[in-house]
Amino acid sequence: MSVRKAPEGGLSSRQKLTIFHGSGLNAEKALITMESDITFDFLLSNGVKALNLCTAGIRPLQLKQLGVVQASQLRRLGFDALHLVDPIWCVEANAAYGAAEVIDAFLVAPQDAVSLSGTEAIPTLNISMQQLLEACAGAPTEAISVLQQSAAAAPLQGVAATTLLDTGLRAPQLKQLGYSLATIRDLEGVTGDQIGKFGFTL
Repeated sequence: MSVRKAPEGGLSSRQKLTIFHGSGLNAEKALITMESDITFDFLLSNGVKALNLCTAGIRPLQLKQLGVVQASQLRRLGFDALHLVDPIWCVEANAAYGAAEVIDAFLVAPQDAVSLSGTEAIPTLNISMQQLLEACAGAPTEAISVLQQSAAAAPLQGVAATTLLDTGLRAPQLKQLGYSLATIRDLEGVTGDQIGKFGFTL
């Protein structure tokens, strides 16, 4: 029995085999599955992983055509912030779901902020240092990495004092990063009390 050729722009037999390799769907069933049946729920229920989809060359725009209609669903398939480091993947995710939705789905933990800081994802999605540091609440080590990797001339510009305090960074670490009292005074909404909490003396 010959395998029907995929329609123009559709999934090839090789892609189907790659997508469902090691999943709940065997090779025979994978080959006869209609592309219209391959939805987000179908991928999830059969245990398809992000690695399979990447290996098959399936990126966000095509995933959206397959029914992965929300950026948060990409996370459920196993995609994470490191995938956004790939410029092509990031541009497609932005085109498919919009920057705000992608950021909401992929910038949720301190390690996400570390993964994204200093990469092309920052300008592509217009991610601010404020957003990166908000994800680092209670995680000073990750906040340090984020600031060290930043390509911005003045990384703390536009950052709220409360956000920086929430990371757990204090004067000793900030001084090691090259930030002085003058820098802290320029934080958004900073008060004298907050400067004291950082450990700087007015």
